[in-house]
Amino acid sequence: MSASKPVGVFILGDVPPEKIVPLSQQVEAAGFDELWFAEDYFMISGFSSAAMALQATSTIRVGVGAVSAVVRHPGVTAMEASTLARAHPGRFKLGISHGVPAWTRQMHLYPKSVLTAMRESVTAVKRLLAGEEITQKGEYFGFDKVALTHPAPDLKVMTAVVGPKSIDLCADIADGMMVSVLGGPKYVKTAYDRIAARRGDTNFEMIAYSLASIGQDPAKKRKDVRAATAFYLNAMGPMYISDVYGISEQAAEMISRGGAETLEAEMPDEWLDFLAIAGTPDDCTRGINDFFDAGATAVVLCVVPSEELPEQLELIGKDVLPKL
Repeated sequence: MSASKPVGVFILGDVPPEKIVPLSQQVEAAGFDELWFAEDYFMISGFSSAAMALQATSTIRVGVGAVSAVVRHPGVTAMEASTLARAHPGRFKLGISHGVPAWTRQMHLYPKSVLTAMRESVTAVKRLLAGEEITQKGEYFGFDKVALTHPAPDLKVMTAVVGPKSIDLCADIADGMMVSVLGGPKYVKTAYDRIAARRGDTNFEMIAYSLASIGQDPAKKRKDVRAATAFYLNAMGPMYISDVYGISEQAAEMISRGGAETLEAEMPDEWLDFLAIAGTPDDCTRGINDFFDAGATAVVLCVVPSEELPEQLELIGKDVLPKL
């Protein structure tokens, strides 16, 4: 494990629940510092998965990254988080996001103002974790003498956000930012500088996710990560990240003609150089270091395809982590 350059693994929702325990143990044994679980609706639960991983391991930090601000009442989110934080001191981490619009709309939970909903949720969760009793009525959430029986005041709360207004909100209310799997180093630097300027300090976490596919056949690994990159670009659409890299117009045009399939077939190969980590172990080492140079405090690899996780974890643990 690395004290100065912590590297983690991101478990996607397509991983079967019965594989969570053995994969968590392998991640720890391979020498990674952190393990993060997606809560991709309606796949695997973030809190349940984190609980399984924490119980099955002994030292690795385990996080939920991220739960939607609107799917659970903040009182329930705080209760779930404090339970794990108290049971495993110093090992649990929490991230809260707006939630993927397609999924929150399926549940009829998409808010009129995602910023207001996020502000109310994160602020309330932090107050409850700190041990406060809350009585108030907000636009989205209400409280009548709500307090946690088991608060966890040391637990930090991060937000997984993308756009400039959401980054500003993160700077105002959260303890750190979780960067999208498509962020890349330039976007990390952009977000880091924006948060530091707004807060007036650099005392915050910047957890950078990255799509990654590592192996001895660089062409195959780039093909593997290309499909995942196209999927996420299509799902997120043109956004602040693509604006930072100057590819929003091209991406929008491809999406309009055929979505992820057209993106995978036609997007320039060089997009992979800044949107993902793909290739040999040395390529991976350079890619991870680029994130740290940009301001990341931890780098979390979203290994694709998921069925290759066991092999890639072993390879990264052996040929990448010792070089950082």
